[in-house]
Amino acid sequence: MDTTQSGDARLPFDATLLFKALQFQMLVAVEYCHDLDPNECLWLEVMGDVTVPGKVQTEVKLYSDSLTDSHANFWNTVKNWLHEKFDRTSFKSLVLLTTQEFGSQTLLNGWNTANAAQRLSIMEKITGPALTVADEQAEVEPDVGDAVPKFSKSQSLQQHVMAPERRDALMEVLERMRITTGTESLEQRLRTYETRHLKPIRPSKCQQFIYELLGFIYSPELVIEGWKITHQAFTDKLSELTHRYMKHPMTFPPVDMATLKKSVDVEEIRPMPFAQKIVEIGGGQHLKRAALHRLVAQTTISDLYKDGVLFKHMLNTYLSNHLAQHQFGRERAMLGCSGITCQTQLDTQSMMFFLDRNGLPAEPFCGLEHTMIEFRNGIYHMLAGEQPEDEDDVFHWRLW
Repeated sequence: MDTTQSGDARLPFDATLLFKALQFQMLVAVEYCHDLDPNECLWLEVMGDVTVPGKVQTEVKLYSDSLTDSHANFWNTVKNWLHEKFDRTSFKSLVLLTTQEFGSQTLLNGWNTANAAQRLSIMEKITGPALTVADEQAEVEPDVGDAVPKFSKSQSLQQHVMAPERRDALMEVLERMRITTGTESLEQRLRTYETRHLKPIRPSKCQQFIYELLGFIYSPELVIEGWKITHQAFTDKLSELTHRYMKHPMTFPPVDMATLKKSVDVEEIRPMPFAQKIVEIGGGQHLKRAALHRLVAQTTISDLYKDGVLFKHMLNTYLSNHLAQHQFGRERAMLGCSGITCQTQLDTQSMMFFLDRNGLPAEPFCGLEHTMIEFRNGIYHMLAGEQPEDEDDVFHWRLW
């Protein structure tokens, strides 16, 4: 398949298409996994591209050209199924699945509606003229100095498949074989998978869901152990990802703290009101962490809004509850500072209050289990950055 970008020239060792074909195969495997019965499993590469033992063995091809009479995708696939160690009779179906369309002149076009004898006849019509000519050329005694005529690569492949000694095995293949042409490309398949299977998933997380599912299929653990995927293992992974990324989640969504941390610029946030309220109690060393927590809250809220999980009244209620709790806690802490006039001592008491409040267990946000403490602390810093109309609602860490 030609994926060369405009203005770019592919190098001879560019393996992009190889990895794209592998991803295509993994996605086909994922679709097969959805159809596994509880007692079934799927194998990759061990018996062919994608295999469900006792049910179906599928060879997967990502190609852009036409599937013609002599195309290697057809003949190589049949050859693989003729291998003496391949237990073809244990399968109900043998499938050649390809993105190719049938060529306009190919005799293979009626393959799926033909019976085994008719399929054999199709193959004989394809190979008859070419192999006959090649045989006749081989039988001619060459003149001295002439090279002995040889079969072309395509003819050799066809001769191998059609050899009389393999006829019984070939008939076993033809009884089970079907060709699925014009199957969707990798990009189309990804879109179709999202439409068909990811309706319960938040839109912004659909891509991440697919990436993690494909990562599971291609995980070193599975590959090392023989690349076998059981119904149970696949179901467990689906359940895990659905629980994590569903539109109305029960658990607080995961946050990429490492990436967010890289975007924190202390000098940029230092002039902001929430940062100044920390600095005024001598907490400048805590600014970077505070900025990170504020970013965690803002990012999470933005994502949940975008996915339709969160609504303004829900956020307002959470903010209001935390503002009220903070104010009561601050008023109590200020009582403990009565009579203190030393600014250093007031700063110390304020920092103790700041750290105590930041270390409290987090109240569930919108009922989400395992709400992160970092998120709740980010809510504090969001509140500290606001300028409410009522002076009594201003958020402070200082205890004076």
